[in-house]
Amino acid sequence: MTAHISGSSQSAQARYAAGTRGILEAWLDGTPIREEYLIVEGGALAGAGAHSYSTRK
Repeated sequence: MTAHISGSSQSAQARYAAGTRGILEAWLDGTPIREEYLIVEGGALAGAGAHSYSTRK
């Protein structure tokens, strides 16, 4: 759930941490995760994942 951070700035690391916290809080509260954080939902590509990845082989 965390990004590779060896070359990122402190402000980027703070955004990653805030995003990860938001995902965990939504999951624990049973509320929807923000669409821009989704890669897969219900077994299909979703959110950013639907635009960033291909299902073609």
